[in-house]
Amino acid sequence: MIAWLLVPAGVLIIIYSEKIGVLTGEIPFGEKIFGAGGTYTLIKIVGLLMSLFSIMWITGGLPEFLHGMLSKFIPGVN
Repeated sequence: MIAWLLVPAGVLIIIYSEKIGVLTGEIPFGEKIFGAGGTYTLIKIVGLLMSLFSIMWITGGLPEFLHGMLSKFIPGVN
């Protein structure tokens, strides 16, 4: 149920990234990694990942994705 709400929330974060950036202020991590305007880029990436992972959750692909990623970094996860 919550995944169905996170998809449009992620899209809205992407659409309103400028307003969210003004509200939150400059994010030093985003500015350091992405350069000037990195705050807005970071906000858009968060929105994109939120929507993408929510769609994966809805379709059942998230557990397989997480298992595939974790098995590469954590020994013993099969």
